[in-house]
Amino acid sequence: QHSIFNEYKFATSYQSTYGINYDSPYLFYPIASPIGKSHSGVLTMSSYDITGSIRRSLPIQTSLAKLLDLDRCYTINRIPTSDGKELVLVNLHLSAYTTDPTIVNKQLSMLFEDLSKEYENGNYIIAGGDFNMDLIGNSAEIFGVSGENYSWAQPFPVDKVPNGFTLNAPYDENDPYPSCRNADAPWDKETNFQITIDGFITSNNVKVNSCEVLKEEFKYSDHNPVRMEFEFISEED
Repeated sequence: QHSIFNEYKFATSYQSTYGINYDSPYLFYPIASPIGKSHSGVLTMSSYDITGSIRRSLPIQTSLAKLLDLDRCYTINRIPTSDGKELVLVNLHLSAYTTDPTIVNKQLSMLFEDLSKEYENGNYIIAGGDFNMDLIGNSAEIFGVSGENYSWAQPFPVDKVPNGFTLNAPYDENDPYPSCRNADAPWDKETNFQITIDGFITSNNVKVNSCEVLKEEFKYSDHNPVRMEFEFISEED
C-alpha cells in the first residue's frame, strides 16, 4: 500500500485522489482479439477535505492465468466529520476474469478486514464500486438475458458481509434497471447480457436513504452510474 493523497486536482472546489488500478503492458484477453496495453485507475472526488488516502493492492492470480486478468485495488480515503470521527470512503474494483475462485474470496476477506477495523474505531464507512459479482443474485432472470456463458457473473456472497455492515444493491423491484452490460456486442436491450455489479457496502451507522442506477442507457461505457444518498447515525441518535 502507498499514499496517493491529492495526486490530481480537477477543480478548485474538489479534492481528489487517484489510485492506479492496473497498468498492463499487454492483456492477452479475449484470446481471439486481445485488448493489449491498458491503463486504468479509481478516482475519488470530494467537495469536503480529504485528509489522507492510501492504495491497497488486492490479491491476484500469480500463475499464467495472470495474463488473462489485471491488477486490482481499492483506495481508502478519509474525510473528518463534525463529531470527531471520519467518513472512510473505500473506492474499489474487484477482479472479474479469474480462473481461481479462491482469489475473489481472498479479495473480499482483505476488504472486510479493513472495513471492520474502521468500524471498530467508530468511523462511518462506505465502500463502493465495481464488485464484478451479481449484487442482486439473479440478474439474468430479472433482466431477461441468460448469463450462463459468462463465468464472472456469480452471485455476491451476502452471508459473508461482516457484522455491522449492509450490502446496498441499487435495485427497484418495480422498475429494475441494470448497472452493467456485457461489452462483447453493441448495446441491444434484447440480446445483451445485463447485470447489477455496482453498489455499496455501508456500516450500520450510515443510514441509506436511496440507492439507484441512473438510466443512461450505457451512454458513456458498459456501466451506468449508480447514486446513493445517505446520512450519518450519530451516537446521540
